[in-house]
Amino acid sequence: MNNHQIVQTDLKTLFSPLKIGRKEAKNRIVSTAHAVGWDNGTGIINERHVKYHERKAAGGAGIIMTFGSASVYEESAASYGSVSLWNEKNEPLLKDLADRVHAHGALILSQATHMGRRADSSISGRPIQAPSAIPEEVHREIPHVLRTEEIPPIVESFAEAAARLERCGWDGIEITSFAGHLIEQFWSPALNHRTDKYGGDFAGRMRFSIEVIQAVREAVSSDFIIGCRMTGDPKTDTLGLDHEDMLEIARTLDELGCIDMFGISGGTGATYSAQAAVVPGDTFARGTFNHVSGKMKEHLSVPVLVAGRNLDPSQAEKALTNEDCDLVGMTRAIIADPDMPHLAQKGEFSRIRPCIACTEGCIGRLYMGMPVLCTVNPAMADDSLDHLTPAHHPRKIVIVGGGPAGMEVARVSAIRGHEVHLLESTDKLGGKVYFAAMASERPHYGRHIKWLEQELERLGANVHLNKKGTAHNVLDLNPDAVVLATGSNSTFLEAADLNTRYVMDVELLDGKVSINANSKVLIYDREGKFRGGSVANFAAEAGASQVEIATPSWSVSEDLDEMQKPELFRLLSEKKVTLSPNKNLVKTKEGNHVLEDKWTDTKRSIEKDEMIILIGYEEGDNSLFNQLKSSVSDLDVQLIGDAVSPRRLNDAISEGVRVGSLL
Repeated sequence: MNNHQIVQTDLKTLFSPLKIGRKEAKNRIVSTAHAVGWDNGTGIINERHVKYHERKAAGGAGIIMTFGSASVYEESAASYGSVSLWNEKNEPLLKDLADRVHAHGALILSQATHMGRRADSSISGRPIQAPSAIPEEVHREIPHVLRTEEIPPIVESFAEAAARLERCGWDGIEITSFAGHLIEQFWSPALNHRTDKYGGDFAGRMRFSIEVIQAVREAVSSDFIIGCRMTGDPKTDTLGLDHEDMLEIARTLDELGCIDMFGISGGTGATYSAQAAVVPGDTFARGTFNHVSGKMKEHLSVPVLVAGRNLDPSQAEKALTNEDCDLVGMTRAIIADPDMPHLAQKGEFSRIRPCIACTEGCIGRLYMGMPVLCTVNPAMADDSLDHLTPAHHPRKIVIVGGGPAGMEVARVSAIRGHEVHLLESTDKLGGKVYFAAMASERPHYGRHIKWLEQELERLGANVHLNKKGTAHNVLDLNPDAVVLATGSNSTFLEAADLNTRYVMDVELLDGKVSINANSKVLIYDREGKFRGGSVANFAAEAGASQVEIATPSWSVSEDLDEMQKPELFRLLSEKKVTLSPNKNLVKTKEGNHVLEDKWTDTKRSIEKDEMIILIGYEEGDNSLFNQLKSSVSDLDVQLIGDAVSPRRLNDAISEGVRVGSLL
């Protein structure tokens, strides 16, 4: 398992205060702005929002930035999950949120933007707006070209949003161009073809952003922080802007004397691959944009925040001492464990629940039009799971299965004071996640399993490896309650009597099945998420001469979110993996097996020497449930995770925490 260990180090700089404008942050840890999609499409914040951001402040972060892509200008300027800063209905809870964050000694700022061509008219019915009629590759909607007289009201809407925030007791606003929003669209010579005063040369393309920043400065007091979030490296030529251009833009804005801090990241929303860099996943290097912010910091007169895969306190400290930045965005690390700042300050590094950088729960869901959650921290989306109360009557709990679901039940049960016994039939914990973490493109995927192992040891849980979960072994422990986290078993297609080699993906990942230069591998994937592509990449890296992914879906990895697809498809393309969507695996009358195109008569025979890996052919293993209930009918037995039905990692973890909290 490939894991990055948090190294205990002196965090002197990370926990030192910093003056920003006329205010002071108590430390350098920032939770940067992100949307959550908890408003049911109304743009109105609710108590759930307030509790979420208050919890981050309670955990010790110095600055809480809220409401990613919060809109300043009506529905047509927004994207899914955006809070409406223009709507006065938000004021009561804006005031409440500011008070509750301040009670923990943190500063609070809100992001503010107009999405421009990155917005969507399908719900509002109002046309999206942009400098020119150039659609974006990702959203593809052709925007209305803003008339010259339509621009000043947008400028004023930024100022009004800032004034509203200050009236509500907030410390500042973060004006954003980042990720391809309207301000960045005006900057881009490739996207801004205007001939009026807002286009043409550099000064013309800068005019809109300068007017916005100056209007905001005039609308608020000198105590109010104005931040500017922007990309330091778009990671694409599509904008006609490179790092040097972005540096020139930043210096020009800095010279206005209105901005109190810059937030620097990388990527942009102009293309699928550049969008993936906006919230970089595990294929990106740790601290992937630190060098970019460091170069920009050399030329800027105010504090610089960096955001992008700074995952743990020691890494953040290094970024600060290397002078890559003055503040470190650690948003996903704080989502995974809001108490990370407090634990780090106390030196309790091993207790920090790590972010595994999978993006499946947070930003990935948001880009699929779903409210966010955290794969490893269910309490992020359900705060009832945040504070575990001691059990009224401690009991003996026996858990069968040492995957993430079983380990979470064991951890939570031990915290609550139960006597815990975890039975795992193999010599290692982690279940399928243990094997998935072997994939090169997901080096952090196993960090949560490692953390759970450490927690079980710290809490004194009894872990029995190489102990099969038979009815006899379970009942021999005389349990008060049993939780079955027995996972899933593979099922066989009618085509499983292939005259070819059929293996499980875990056998390949574990090295039980070898790959050589003559190996031909076919992955038939009906799951449609990350797993099929990851196995294909693994097989190609292992040296297979031919790798193909076939699927009955419209496309390979059909249900994978847009933040993960670009990097996965890049890897598959580099490895020359054949992608074969719209294919059925069928048996012919002659008893042969073929891949049959769903829309034509085209067929491809499966060769006898092809290794076949089936993805998504599983069912929950609940056989032990029936055995136990037939032996002791009144025994409290519960099924969780894949044992109920094979699903995603966040389902296994959340069910483990939820069941453990109720035992």
